[in-house]
Amino acid sequence: MTHPSKTARFAPLALLALCAGFVVQTFIPLSLGEEKKVEASRRIEVLFLGSKNLFNHDPPSRFRVLREALGPKAVNITYANTVEALTKENLAQYDVLLIFANLYELDVKTQGQALLDFARKGGGCVLLHCAAACFRDSDFPEYVDLLGAQFKSHGKGVFRARIVNQDHPVMKGWKGFECWDETYEHKRHGKDRIILQKRDDEPWSWVKTYGKGRVFYTASGHDHRCWNLPEYHDLIHRAIRWTAKDDKVSWLSPQQLPTLRYRRAAAPKDPKNPVGPLNQIQNPLTPSDSLKLAQVPPGFEIRLFAAEPLVVNPIAINWDHRGRLWVVEAFDYPHKVGSETPRDRIKILEDRDNDGVADKVTVFAEGLNICTSVLPVSGGAIATDGADMVLLKDTDGDDRFDQREVLWSGIGLRDTHACVSNLRHGFDGWIYATVGYSGLDVTVGGTRHQSSQAVFRFLPDGSDFEIVQNTSNNTWGLGFTEEGDLIGSTANGNASWYLSIPNRHFEMVGRKGQKVAQADEPEDLAPITSDYFQNSPKGKHSSAAGHAVYTSRRFPKSWWNQRVLVCEPPMHLVSASTITRDGDRFRTTGFEHNLYASADAWSAPVSAEVGPDGAVWMADWYNPICNHNPYRDHFERGEGNALRSDDRDREHGRIYRIYPTGTPDDPYPDLTREQSALEALKHPNLFWRLTAQRVLAQKLESRTLVAAARETSSARARFHLMAASAHRETDATQTAAIAHRLGFGEAPEPASKYPIVPVRLETLELNLERACDPGRNPMDRKAAALRLVEAEPDPQLGKDLLELVISEPSLARSKHLADAIRLAIIRHPEGFLRALLEKKQDGKVGALLSRIIENTLQRVRQDPEVISDGLRVVALQSKSTLARQLIEATTAPAPTPPSTSLSSSAQRGQQVYLACVACHQPDGKGLPGAFPPLVGSKRLLGPADLPTRIILKGLQGPLKAGGKNYNGMMPGHENLLTDQEIADVMNYTRTVWGNHAEEISKETVAAIRSSIVQRTSPWTVPELSPKRKPLK
Repeated sequence: MTHPSKTARFAPLALLALCAGFVVQTFIPLSLGEEKKVEASRRIEVLFLGSKNLFNHDPPSRFRVLREALGPKAVNITYANTVEALTKENLAQYDVLLIFANLYELDVKTQGQALLDFARKGGGCVLLHCAAACFRDSDFPEYVDLLGAQFKSHGKGVFRARIVNQDHPVMKGWKGFECWDETYEHKRHGKDRIILQKRDDEPWSWVKTYGKGRVFYTASGHDHRCWNLPEYHDLIHRAIRWTAKDDKVSWLSPQQLPTLRYRRAAAPKDPKNPVGPLNQIQNPLTPSDSLKLAQVPPGFEIRLFAAEPLVVNPIAINWDHRGRLWVVEAFDYPHKVGSETPRDRIKILEDRDNDGVADKVTVFAEGLNICTSVLPVSGGAIATDGADMVLLKDTDGDDRFDQREVLWSGIGLRDTHACVSNLRHGFDGWIYATVGYSGLDVTVGGTRHQSSQAVFRFLPDGSDFEIVQNTSNNTWGLGFTEEGDLIGSTANGNASWYLSIPNRHFEMVGRKGQKVAQADEPEDLAPITSDYFQNSPKGKHSSAAGHAVYTSRRFPKSWWNQRVLVCEPPMHLVSASTITRDGDRFRTTGFEHNLYASADAWSAPVSAEVGPDGAVWMADWYNPICNHNPYRDHFERGEGNALRSDDRDREHGRIYRIYPTGTPDDPYPDLTREQSALEALKHPNLFWRLTAQRVLAQKLESRTLVAAARETSSARARFHLMAASAHRETDATQTAAIAHRLGFGEAPEPASKYPIVPVRLETLELNLERACDPGRNPMDRKAAALRLVEAEPDPQLGKDLLELVISEPSLARSKHLADAIRLAIIRHPEGFLRALLEKKQDGKVGALLSRIIENTLQRVRQDPEVISDGLRVVALQSKSTLARQLIEATTAPAPTPPSTSLSSSAQRGQQVYLACVACHQPDGKGLPGAFPPLVGSKRLLGPADLPTRIILKGLQGPLKAGGKNYNGMMPGHENLLTDQEIADVMNYTRTVWGNHAEEISKETVAAIRSSIVQRTSPWTVPELSPKRKPLK
């Protein structure tokens, strides 16, 4: 890393002034509102009212098809799946209501009236196909009047509806289409319709007015055979614009949108897919033109804060205690690992005149290598720099670093999009971050810490380090709820996870830790363009980046501590799903909702965070190549295991702010004064509360903080004061438990019903009481149980915990609490086993207790010294099954550790396996439902011919592995791997994870390669299965 001169670098003021004027004048509001008192054309807002069901009409899929088709045409479409969306306040945000749903009931007086009032007052209604059958189980004849008829019955067939009114604006110039559909017949026909189409003599499409509103209906659209037709998309687009009165209102029209021009991609054309993304590259757009192709929620607006040349390739953003934005510019990504001329930079961007636009830029540090994250701290910043985690000190306060201190080293860089990211301050005074499958090999204080993908933490001075819990894939997302619950995302297969139980608690009882718990069921996303390229899984989060929770109060209440922001750069969007807590678990759903989506193929959001002003700040990488490696055979990979392409841009980048229109910025408190910092603990924005907590933890003694917690009436302040009092003495699980125990309300509250006890004064008895109290929050109980795991073995604890398991049958339903209790019992086996023997219970026990007994006996086999000689005597005197198992466990020879030696070929193969680890995982177990396991795989461990053929040419279509079904496509690697590399990676995967198979030579691979050289497509399972018997 270079050490530039101390002179701070500022962008020329003339250039900044020009940029500021440009931004204000060209900003396009994306929702109702004004900018500088001048109204501008905007995109049409449509509410798509569908339903949850997928089996009948599948509204969610139809919504996504329509978004991709009409997003590039200045139409915003938002999805709702229940009639609860039909409120006066919600409908007021939209210009058009589109209904395609199986919704048969609603509250006529409230929801029905809101729908009718929306139309009467001028809202547009586009009613498609099954909308004619909606609300028929409610007494709602007014809806039939609004639509113009009601569904009666249907047949089916292939037909073309006849246009009977070619002069109407919806029909003018439209040619129609022929396809299979249901042959609807209607009843209760209205007389005030203008018929546009007929099927034979049956009215098929029509328009009408309803009060001041316009209504369009068509019976077309049962399933994908109609919905996938461009002609049907065009019909709906015409209907939307007509019902939105585009003959009277100056909406942003397709003609006003920027013309998208394309050039030939620098990478070779894909011979198997000669048309589509990565074969041609869209030219970049100006920020103002790009904004015309962007969608934010109705009632929100998006403002440009900074763009090139002020900021280029922004990969990470953060703020300091003054609320100033810090940005990492990543020039070296992805190839320049260990470059002699590193170019990554950290900048500080300020808005000194408070007009929402950056007007001062300071280069804090430059000459960094593969810098992926920055965290401002007192006196400087912590950042990644190659293999090092560094503290960059600014000793004279000029916003320019002048000292570099390595806190620790060991960041893996084998794959530069799978290294360390997401540096964050924790509620416990530690710093948290994530790492992908490039892994860590860190030694701190004489202790070595090795891990592949994981969430980890370290102390700000680098004096301690912990792998908190392993994750499932390339992890690039991390966040905290307002209560301090740790959550995050992995790039593909797990867009939302949460910390369940830290690894160290498993390790204390000789067990391997669990992976983080999955909060999401992979759901399809909702881009607004089809111009995107993804790796697997298609249509879902495959490059998830970030997992910030909305933790301020500037947004509507439905966002508060309930919505998570996950970027998907290749699809040009930021999803905004809902996260809810259910006992000791989290569930994340609703990935069809976005905070931001763009039809600009360069737009690539990589970071979305809640800023000090309460807005969401989004770093747009703005680059046509945002996939690290698209995994196509004809592409060349460079250093960092990444696609080598001259189309990777080094000249663009944007940072935006998104917030509800007309809302003020959150106030910026002065944290230099103690009283102001105490008041900031009540701030509506978590950023300021957590920053104030750190300031107070550094200034005040623990007992002073505890005393203040006892005096305050604010639940928020009480929590942060108690967390500050335990700084660096606890972890994320324990600090979150404080919030769950003491409460975390909005308004002033009396002290919690539970006494305030400093962490350092918590006793064994208190934590046992907490763990055993079914009336407590399960998060609090889980944390208390984990404290018992940390305690020295105590016979009485084991006995008491047995009574808990027996007396609370519902315990097993709280998975993580039950796991914590299980670990606590394994930690205290003496009293547990003795009490069981004394009960002389030799019959059937519950599943949880049975598992605990099994795990406890495993612990005794590992280390017989964990039980006393006295307990052995008791077991010898008993004839129970448990006694026999216990005696066997104490006399069984210690298990022989598996051999860790690898052949030289397998050692090389471990490096080659990096190309496979994202899908098949570091432990070879794959990802259920997405990527099959290699552990115990008959395809891998059989004769060399079969796996070699698969690696060379790929495998596609349905298959069964490990008892589970998969249906995907593994690309071939014949142009990516040499014969030696294929032999090496096979020799590695065939001899680790408990696999055993003979080694393969490069000559064998070469012979197989030459025998199938003519094949040009991936294999299918039937083609590779002898006698058509598929391998399991």
